[in-house]
Amino acid sequence: MFSETLSLWGNGSVTLPKEWRTRYQTKHFMAEETPEGYLVIKPILDVEYYEEEDGVFGLRFPMGMSAEEFLDRFNQAEKNL
Repeated sequence: MFSETLSLWGNGSVTLPKEWRTRYQTKHFMAEETPEGYLVIKPILDVEYYEEEDGVFGLRFPMGMSAEEFLDRFNQAEKNL
């Protein structure tokens, strides 16, 4: 993990380093403010695993997914159990 200084352009845009854009192979990132006031930038990938503090966990599909693709992935995951 490394940190990088980002510059804010006049129109409000921030450019992410090429290495990050290449590594995550996505054009979609989420900026989230933590309770401590930090800004965290996360790539939005096709499938995202999550866990909540209350023990709830699952998968998110931030970019959407067709019902057919979901069923295919579900059936494949069931076979791998």
